[in-house]
Amino acid sequence: MIRIKYKRVCKYLTVTALVLGILNFVQHGDEEEEYVLYDSIPQPRVCIIGAGYSGLGTARYMKEYGLNFTVFEATRHIGGTWRFDPHVGVDEDGLPLFTSMYKNLRTNTPRQTMEYAGYPFPEGTPSYPTGPCFYKYLQSFAKHFELMNNIQLQSLVTLVAYNGEQWELSYMKTDTKENVTELCDFMVVASGEFSSPVIPDIDRLDQYKGRVMHSHDYKDSEEFRNRRVLLVGAGASGLDLAIQLSNVTATLLHSHHLNYNQPEFSKTYKKKPDIDSFTPTGAIFVDGSAEEFDDVIFCTGYNYAHPFLDTSAGVTASKKFVLPLYKQTVNIKHPSMTFVGVSKKVINRVMDAQGQYAAALASGKFQLPTQESMLKNWLDHVYELQNMGMKIIDVNVINTMDEYFANLTDEADVTPSPPVLTKIARFNARNRLEDLLNYRDYDYKIIDDKNYERTYIPRKELPCPVDL
Repeated sequence: MIRIKYKRVCKYLTVTALVLGILNFVQHGDEEEEYVLYDSIPQPRVCIIGAGYSGLGTARYMKEYGLNFTVFEATRHIGGTWRFDPHVGVDEDGLPLFTSMYKNLRTNTPRQTMEYAGYPFPEGTPSYPTGPCFYKYLQSFAKHFELMNNIQLQSLVTLVAYNGEQWELSYMKTDTKENVTELCDFMVVASGEFSSPVIPDIDRLDQYKGRVMHSHDYKDSEEFRNRRVLLVGAGASGLDLAIQLSNVTATLLHSHHLNYNQPEFSKTYKKKPDIDSFTPTGAIFVDGSAEEFDDVIFCTGYNYAHPFLDTSAGVTASKKFVLPLYKQTVNIKHPSMTFVGVSKKVINRVMDAQGQYAAALASGKFQLPTQESMLKNWLDHVYELQNMGMKIIDVNVINTMDEYFANLTDEADVTPSPPVLTKIARFNARNRLEDLLNYRDYDYKIIDDKNYERTYIPRKELPCPVDL
């Protein structure tokens, strides 16, 4: 069994890895590699990267378990992507924006699936609160659990390297431009996944003379009033911007291939297929039609971005995946590093559970399996996804959330998550595509661990009874 050690090596485990060439610890021929086993000691220094939803949730548990921890946050504010910032491109300190929040955003999943365990929104909060209300909730959470004294703002992490016994974390103070390196015994990467926008490679895009932007930089629909706009993509942001922009633009062209119950948008809205190529004033689509427009907004998702991870960290961190991670959280090669929030197709409550799992590991509340066992568990997950027709880029997908929650609870005594949350999330995912314009007008009420009720409550104004 692996136990996390923070100051001294106690013994070694020999492992012959017969896995994938992309893994950093693959061995060839008869060569073997020694793996460090760890023996727990009290009060390790824990370093958490990021003070967004995942980082704050992890910090709460680190404090509850009595650990010595610091959260390193690049900006002047907590909240990550949930804080609206009027800047475009870079913030007031010259950093690339880490938030993708825009005006008039409402959550697209019910708050019940997004709440931290044991810290619900106040009664009377709509099931789909506004972005500012959710940000206020995060502020309230940080205040309630007295986390701010452990959060170091304006500290942009630039390098995380493993020196054989500890983690070396380097960061720049964005106010003084001072570069600092600190030692950490346990590392949590909770830096988010919605800050590195994807712009697809489409033929002749460089020849288009109008404005090209990503939804990451979208702030307000008023900016596009009476303009001709091409919107690309129909994920969460694409559908949301379609609702907002269809009411203000002179023409809204929406290029996507989503099969859903398209609502009756305004007369300015026009569905288009995928783009074949751009022209200087517009685009030609795969059906041969052509359109002209003033602006193009790509709602085409995000890449993972972990530029601070040194190769010594022992993971493969690409734009599309991070691997290999035991339980989608633990760095198998160096188990004193965990990732919170890189899992795909999950509700926020998963991130909260991962934060508690990481804190339980850091505090020695449970023991990890051997590295062979962890690697086998990860490979079983890979094979399961492969049998479902998925590819390596889907390796961070959690296919069965209820089973995932149960495994974390069994192994690390993580607070159980009731199956009703997964039930709500699955219904919402279907209903959002069936009733796009009205699905947020319903409130959810949890009856018990397996059941909920849903009530139609349209509102002209959205209350936010969160106290600070």
